[in-house]
Amino acid sequence: MVRNYKNIMVPVDGSEPSIQAFKKAVHIAKRNGANLYLVTVVDKVDNPEEAEQIERDREGFFAALEAYAKHENQHVERKVKFGNAKKLIAEELVKDWNIDLIIMGATGKGNIAKMVLGSITKHVTKHARCDVLIAR
Repeated sequence: MVRNYKNIMVPVDGSEPSIQAFKKAVHIAKRNGANLYLVTVVDKVDNPEEAEQIERDREGFFAALEAYAKHENQHVERKVKFGNAKKLIAEELVKDWNIDLIIMGATGKGNIAKMVLGSITKHVTKHARCDVLIAR
């Protein structure tokens, strides 16, 4: 069965897997005529220095990703959210934005990034109430 996705979310953290997931998401959104939501989740409790750096760098990072999407004629909504990434991505944002597909990298920048499947990605695949595509 072929599904036509309408609202696609891509969590990014600056890691290469998340950037590759974003690029794939741009093409999937374009094929489906879908809305594309780009989100970075910052947990200030876990790593305050990293949170501050993400806040400082996000404009340039988002601008580069948006330029890629614009080149592909795909509009992107971008958000920075603060809190628990697992809960926000798998539950709250899916509901708030009516997400029907999450596309994310297999691993991220966190301390768990060296594992086969990152802890956030693993949590999202298990708990999200929509389809999840893991990009490599």
